[in-house]
Amino acid sequence: MGRFIIACAFRGGHWGVILIFFGLLSFEETNAVEIRRLSVPRWIQNGTEDAVVLDCEYVYTENDFRLVVKWFFEDNLEPVYQWIPGLNRKHASEMLKDRLDLNFSVSTVDAYSRFRALRILRPTTELSGKYTCLVTSLAGQDSKEQVMTVFVPAHEFELGYMETNFNTVNVSCETLGVFPFPNMRLYLRPSSGSPPQAVTDVKTRSVRRPSGSYDVLLHRTFMINELSSKGATVFECILELPGTNYFQSKRIAYFPGIQGPRIEAPYGLSSFCPGDKNLTKNLSIFYVFVIVVSHLFKILHQDT
Repeated sequence: MGRFIIACAFRGGHWGVILIFFGLLSFEETNAVEIRRLSVPRWIQNGTEDAVVLDCEYVYTENDFRLVVKWFFEDNLEPVYQWIPGLNRKHASEMLKDRLDLNFSVSTVDAYSRFRALRILRPTTELSGKYTCLVTSLAGQDSKEQVMTVFVPAHEFELGYMETNFNTVNVSCETLGVFPFPNMRLYLRPSSGSPPQAVTDVKTRSVRRPSGSYDVLLHRTFMINELSSKGATVFECILELPGTNYFQSKRIAYFPGIQGPRIEAPYGLSSFCPGDKNLTKNLSIFYVFVIVVSHLFKILHQDT
């Protein structure tokens, strides 16, 4: 390759000099350290893994003197882990103190790749973030990055509604104890079978717990005349955790003029209507039960 470039240079005059320059540059780049594969789990559930491995697979040549492997977290300037193969020296930052297995090796044959990876013990939510592997030598350097999310699923996820005396319906969707901060969306599904409508003007309230997880409440008030007057209106709440495949969905049906129990709606509920005999019968039984219990409470209260 080098002889071919030089031969062409002599024949090409000034253009040959330029060819030599770029040829040598590309020759040097292909002979510098290069990261071939960065293996970082994209997501893991909090408290489910004894350890996770973050690996940085690279190739190097005899030109890569003073090879150094560094791992960075987020945009911090100081590495959370550093390994210098030539000196057999490893160092972990305070962030990974007592959380990193410094004896873990990915290769027992190659002395310059042996301790390139991180084995993090008992990963928890505070270790969520961007990890960057940087490999340097006197010949060059290369880096790659990947985000890892340690998520916490919802302890509770509820969707409900309440009809008020002001011709309005209050719909709320609540999730408790999730991490990271969730994406929550509210949809309205008319009984006509038309496509679901994303609900706008939704109010959101959130609280961060001492553990770092979040409680989030979605709330929207509808005028009754906004909703279907002939059949059920189905509300749907979607919960997603960014950076993961975690997904939850709940539906509930609202029937005009019925202030009743919260109905956990299956996916086919939009085909139901207030005229459904079984549904009407069940609701009638429920209201009779409520009236009887209320009457008994009044009698007991009078006796006391």
